[in-house]
Amino acid sequence: MPGTVVVKVSGKHINPEKPNMVKGYAEVFRSLHREGYRLAVVVGGGPVARAYIAAAREAGVNRALQDVLGIEAARLNARLLAAALHPEAYPEPPRSIWEALEAAATGKIVIAGGFQPGQSTAGVAALLAEALNADLLVLATTVDGVYTADPRRSPEAKLIPRLDYETLRKVLQQSVEPGRYELLDPLALSIVERSKIPVRVVNGSDPDNVARVVRGSDVGSLIATTKQ
Repeated sequence: MPGTVVVKVSGKHINPEKPNMVKGYAEVFRSLHREGYRLAVVVGGGPVARAYIAAAREAGVNRALQDVLGIEAARLNARLLAAALHPEAYPEPPRSIWEALEAAATGKIVIAGGFQPGQSTAGVAALLAEALNADLLVLATTVDGVYTADPRRSPEAKLIPRLDYETLRKVLQQSVEPGRYELLDPLALSIVERSKIPVRVVNGSDPDNVARVVRGSDVGSLIATTKQ
């Protein structure tokens, strides 16, 4: 039976350089919404955010303001997806949990970017999942799931199909640098762990992977309270 799902999509997939990918995600979310799923989507800043952050760093801008630039880039990507989903998406990306809850109350698809400095878009997605009592949090990343090491750097890295939160904590090498958050940062991991929200990590290069896991397919990696 359809439930509430929060999806965090990498800004590497949703950005102005990939209009076909934006269209593909819009079609997936529209289809799931019409099937009765309650959806909230958080979009990362991707290459646009990283470009602004890099320029700001070179200009001597502090990290808090670098984060602000990354947030605005993520919000712009969110607006792009919301426009592609018009009229089924709430038109204004929320800037806080309260605004997100108000948007969700309309029954439309909520599309968000960042909320505040020092908080990753993965953190935003985790907070939204908790606030909405979501049944599932999906992370549409650039890899097929959670690996024993970074698969882009370590050929011997192996996919972990199922793991618990503590195992994930040990596997991940976290970064809190602006624009360099990977999977779940420490805050996001703490939120899903305390709320016992199951998380699916899939390769977002194919938007249909998101539809598959929302509908119950065993794709990517499942992070839950136990490794069963």
